[in-house]
Amino acid sequence: MSKRTKIIIAVAALVAVVAVVAVFAIKAGGGGVQIKTATVAETNLGVTVSASGKVQAGSRTDVYPPTAGTIAVVYVSDGATVTAGQRLAKMDTGPLELAVKQAKAGLKQAQAAYDNADATGVSSADVTAARANVTASKKAWGSAKKAASAVSGPSQATLEVAAASKEAAKSAYDNAIAVHDAANAAYGSTSPTTALAATNEKQAKAAYLGAKAKYDSLKATDTSSAKSSANAATSQAYAAYKAAQASLGKALAADPASQKSAANAAVISASKALELAENSLNDATLVAPIDGTVFFNAVGTPGSDGKTPLPSKGSAVAPQAAPFSVVDLGGSTFVAEVDEADVDRVRVGMEADITLDSFPGDTFKTKVTHINSAAQPTATGGTIFPVELAMKDTGKNVLIGMKGDATVKVSSIPSALTIPLEALFNENGTNFVYKVEGGTKLVKITITIGATTDTEVEVIKGLAKDDVVALASPTTYTDGMTVRVQN
Repeated sequence: MSKRTKIIIAVAALVAVVAVVAVFAIKAGGGGVQIKTATVAETNLGVTVSASGKVQAGSRTDVYPPTAGTIAVVYVSDGATVTAGQRLAKMDTGPLELAVKQAKAGLKQAQAAYDNADATGVSSADVTAARANVTASKKAWGSAKKAASAVSGPSQATLEVAAASKEAAKSAYDNAIAVHDAANAAYGSTSPTTALAATNEKQAKAAYLGAKAKYDSLKATDTSSAKSSANAATSQAYAAYKAAQASLGKALAADPASQKSAANAAVISASKALELAENSLNDATLVAPIDGTVFFNAVGTPGSDGKTPLPSKGSAVAPQAAPFSVVDLGGSTFVAEVDEADVDRVRVGMEADITLDSFPGDTFKTKVTHINSAAQPTATGGTIFPVELAMKDTGKNVLIGMKGDATVKVSSIPSALTIPLEALFNENGTNFVYKVEGGTKLVKITITIGATTDTEVEVIKGLAKDDVVALASPTTYTDGMTVRVQN
């Protein structure tokens, strides 16, 4: 249900529920019920769509380590302002330097084999030895594969259960937030109902963070070091097996050129391995990819307090999980939750106004930058579409999570006949007003309405400019009722 529909229904309900018998007011006033009125005006009607929302990060870049390892030093603090290229942390380079050393030795060996590949004398003993080497290296490769398969993390089923628990906890948390906000708006922050809602929200948040931590922990269960070592051993065993096969092929080949080609392929493979090892060493220092604010992401296994630690000296990291993220807070985005009944009227590029609860009285001019095509459910069972609006050059310290409202200017109707929203009545789907005739009598007039804003209604048919209509009041109006217009 859209906001304007809710307003119209609320006005109608006010008149229906708060009924005052007109005859008593007539007797008391002596000349009819005293009412307030409005004049039908011709105005340029600006049609808008309003929705609440909050500020989110506009640009976020995650920083990943080049390989599995541990952090040796962290150069920044969580929430610090950084510039592109600034150091964030450095990994322990000992294992990386060793990998480079081993890769260089492998390349040197492959190069030596290539240099000696021109030798053409191949004895039967060489062939026998090469065959034996193939058999032995193949057996070693099989053993390494079995060892690698024995190293495993949590099952896919376990991860799916943890993910479902996290999503359920998140839904409960979002609902608790909505209930708390509703209680606060309805009863005030000191109400016992609001206090209970706040407690429930904290408990739901704690449950969500616990479920999220468990899921993240399972997903990032650090078998990477053992798995990496086992995979490396398997790769080395496989490489040895393939090298043995290549050596046998060379021994059997009568053409020296064939031996040269195989040796050259080994040199190329060893060169690529060295390049990979050197790149990992060069990238051991993690730097900020953009200007912004750095945020630490939880890594490792939750402690006894249930909290997953943030990156620090000695933390284990792996390429699949980013220990740091850099967010451009200066380019933040306001995400408005537009009702499904209104989103079709919103277009990218439309001008809009944003007001934030943290800066009362300030209005930020902006434009619609993106309309999310995926609907999202609300805590009360409604459906909204996230609409993004740019938040740049505000001149204020706008922070992630600040709440507010957006008003999108969807159209403008020149020379529109309008009445205040308080003058519109609705019964069984029929829109009508009470027109004041002769200054003393109400006449019920059915009207056709067009565009509706939060305060005004366009009248397409049924009224003329300068007609006078009654505004809603606690008095129940009837057709033909005698009234007195309040000056």
